[in-house]
Amino acid sequence: MPNLRTLFGRTKTTATMPQTKGYPTNPEYPYPYQPKTEVPDKQFVDFNDATFATLFWPSVSKPKARVLIVHGFGEYTRLQHRLMDCLSLNGYESWTFDQRGAGETSQGKERGRTNEFHVFNDLDHFIELNLKETQEKGIPLILFGHSMGGGITLNYGIHGTHREKIAAYTTTGPLVLLHPFSAPSAPINFAAPLLATALPNFQINSGLDINVIAGDDHYRKFLLHDYPLGMPLIGTLRQIYDFIERGKKLNENSGGYVTKFSKKPLFIMHGQKDTINDPDATERFYHKLTLTDKQLKLYPGMIHSLLSLESDENFAKVFEDYKQWLDSRFA
Repeated sequence: MPNLRTLFGRTKTTATMPQTKGYPTNPEYPYPYQPKTEVPDKQFVDFNDATFATLFWPSVSKPKARVLIVHGFGEYTRLQHRLMDCLSLNGYESWTFDQRGAGETSQGKERGRTNEFHVFNDLDHFIELNLKETQEKGIPLILFGHSMGGGITLNYGIHGTHREKIAAYTTTGPLVLLHPFSAPSAPINFAAPLLATALPNFQINSGLDINVIAGDDHYRKFLLHDYPLGMPLIGTLRQIYDFIERGKKLNENSGGYVTKFSKKPLFIMHGQKDTINDPDATERFYHKLTLTDKQLKLYPGMIHSLLSLESDENFAKVFEDYKQWLDSRFA
């Protein structure tokens, strides 16, 4: 299976991904965080020819709001357990799903099979389901996205069907531009539109380095051994081309694209040492926004996965900022 950064003739890696549901964590390399509340069972929801793995985590107290989590490239529900547990302990319920092309929703030959239509059509569907439930409870719905999911979240705030029904937008390490360390080479960029059109479902190994994904060695070991959904991160040419182009729209601001962002509150968190998604591009995007209730928090010394794969100490710092931001608006 070709590597994105070495597609034209260098080292190749392969990965086999059997079909499985509800598999246990590797006992030798368990998920490093022990939840303080009970881990809910996943629910599987059929929509538009896919069966989505979903997870709802209730609050331990009367909920202040619900956070809908849009995961990053190659991620899956288990990686959200620490965040969802901590949200629960602080009065927020949360909901997430393995996107089409990822996790338990799409395995084996289905890994990475998605496109721009499905990304936003699927999200519309699940936002509608969550809005129905939160409106019945009388609580707001907050959209949170990490990395690729952060790029989706920011674009949703600009053109999403239900963008004005979302109470707030929050992201970590959003994909505006790939960092030069992780970006494809110039020949790949040049050929990308043709490849994505001619071979949309051709699977490739992204080639992303575990050391720039996870900031803590325990989470690195876990992700390397959480088979079959951990490393390597597999995508398709169409999926990868789409999420790069999606980010470019945020960066280029053609026709004042960014200025059309919803007037709802926005909080962006980004590690200053992130070498997957460029924090400088995120900062440029932030300054183009015209909404008044916006905040950008940069974290010196931290890398990419602030609320999923960082050390407990760093996670606690970022989560406390997130909690305070939420409480200042929804408590």
